[in-house]
Amino acid sequence: MAQNDPQSRASESLQEDGQDGRETQTLTKLLEEEERKAEEYLDLLRRTQADFMNYKRRTAQEQAQERIVAQSDLIEQLLPLLDDLGRALVSIPPELANHPWVQGILLIARRLIGTLEQLGVRQIGQPGERFDPHWHEAVMTVPHPDTSAGVVVNVIRPGYIIGERIIRPAQVVVAS
Repeated sequence: MAQNDPQSRASESLQEDGQDGRETQTLTKLLEEEERKAEEYLDLLRRTQADFMNYKRRTAQEQAQERIVAQSDLIEQLLPLLDDLGRALVSIPPELANHPWVQGILLIARRLIGTLEQLGVRQIGQPGERFDPHWHEAVMTVPHPDTSAGVVVNVIRPGYIIGERIIRPAQVVVAS
């Protein structure tokens, strides 16, 4: 009966409360540790996602740049053909201008220029532009009383760019 007296029950209750308190502390520590681990994993996941997004963006930019370089190389090889075609069209005698074969050559030239424009290729170098050594190659300078110094007065050979990449600078005559 000693175990049923109020004092014994109070003593047992205190011991149980002490054990429960220690268990609660242990469980609280475990919970805090698991929450810390979960936060670390979440942080790692966020960083991994950010790294992956940066990787995707970087590879897309590299692919676009490689595509432009490849197109530039091909177009650079086609430009002499376009130059020859332009010279042939300029030298057509007026009496032959309406012949079907001349019209066919004009059509080919227009289609070639249209295809290059669809690829994003633009012609650079126009009379009246300010000379820019990045876009123009000065073949010679000439005194030109009507034009200020450093202005393109004649284009010997047009230049071409794709995006911001120069395929070929324009060969120009510049006013001195």
